[in-house]
Parts: sequence; C-alpha cells; structure tokens
Amino acid sequence: MIAGLGGIDSVPHSSIAMAEKILFVDDDPAVLEGYQRLLSKNFEIETASGAEQALSMLAADESIAVVVSDMRMPKIDGAQFLAKVMVKFPEAIRIMLTGNSDLAAAMRAVNEGNIYRFLTKPCDKEELVRSLEAALVKHRLYRFKDNYYKAAVDSGPPPLAKPGRDLALSDAAEQVKGLLAKDAKTRLPSTSGGIYVGQTIWIGPEHVVQRISPTAAVAHPKKLLNATPALGDVVRIEYRDGMAVVETVNA
Repeated sequence: MIAGLGGIDSVPHSSIAMAEKILFVDDDPAVLEGYQRLLSKNFEIETASGAEQALSMLAADESIAVVVSDMRMPKIDGAQFLAKVMVKFPEAIRIMLTGNSDLAAAMRAVNEGNIYRFLTKPCDKEELVRSLEAALVKHRLYRFKDNYYKAAVDSGPPPLAKPGRDLALSDAAEQVKGLLAKDAKTRLPSTSGGIYVGQTIWIGPEHVVQRISPTAAVAHPKKLLNATPALGDVVRIEYRDGMAVVETVNA
C-alpha cells in the first residue's frame, strides 16, 4: 500500500491501457515510486514531481493521454494545475486525487470543466485502474472526433446544424443572462462522465438549466435526463454513457 492507495495487490492485465502514457503528478517522490510499482504492469506510467515539470513533459510528449494530479502541492495546487492542462493540452484527460477535506475544491474543478473525474484517498488499485481505463477510452474518443472533424473540414463544409436546436440553446443562454448576470455563460454538459452540482434555475422546452457558479450555467438536454428536476431544486447530475442520472441534493 502507498499513500492515497488501498491494498489490492493485483488486477487482471488490461489490453485497453497499454498504448498511451499516464502522467502522475505529486510532490512526494515516494508516492510517485509507489504508482510506478503498482501500475506499471497495467499502464505505461510517467511521473512528475510538480506542475512545472509536468507541463514541460506534456509539451514534449504528445503520447501522454491522461494526467493524474494530487490536490495538495506547493506553489500551485492540483485544481489550478489541471485548469492549465485543460487550456494548453485539452486532449489530455484530467483526474484529481483528493482527501475529504478538499472535496469542495474538487467539485468546483469538475463543475468548471477542469477535470474529468476525482478520486478520494485512500483509493484502491481496482478503482484506480477502472478510472484510468475509462479515461483512456475518453481520450481515444476525443482524438477520434478531432480527426473526424479535421477530415470533414478538409473534404468540404459539414452539414448544417438543425436550426431548432440552436434556437433552443440560445433561448436558454438568454434566460441565464436575465437570471444571473449579463456576462453569464451557458454551456452544454460533457456527456461522457461529466458531474454537475447546482440549482435548477430554468426549465425550457428542450433544456434544464443548472447554475454551477454565480456567472455560469449548464444547459442539460431534457432527452438525456432520467428525470426532470423541479425548479429551484439543488441537484447532482451525472452522465454515464451519454445519459444522465438526476439526484436531488436539497429540495
């Protein structure tokens, strides 16, 4: 067992997870050595002792597909570091390891789109392996979509989007500006593993709008939700395989 991980000794080797690299970032060398020992049979592991070194490695190596960062690090914490990774290297899937005392910061990072998933310490090997494999699948999907759209641009203009869908989202965005602030931003959710916590502030014909910060909201397509929350409810919405589970946190 190492810091932040439980004591499961072995997990069957996965053929999914050997092509791309996974970068672990932690200021404790012993923890990084532990990740190497624990996961090297399942994944190709790289390590960095801080945010600055990790950003340099990402710039030099395009094969890094997943970045796993500890929350508490000197100079720049895990949430701030992963926000920088999102901007500079958006194809790298971001995971945070955090203690219970840092859950609020981790949830903010999820809601702001900075991380794909957070895992609480102690985290056993089986759960960690499952999360890393899911992140690698998401990375491959991201790369596939990126290559698809580049090919579409090279071959000609893409098909026009359905006007009704654009108008519905624009309507939701205008409602958010009226309810929150003139500069408030509205975005669609990440439907592959996204988790959002916040108050339901508007329900339209096609979208349920959830406030996730004083100036930001997420417009959830109704057709993807397993239930429609009541206006004013604080809810947790988690996407799994393109569909979302809605759970009331505080009615």
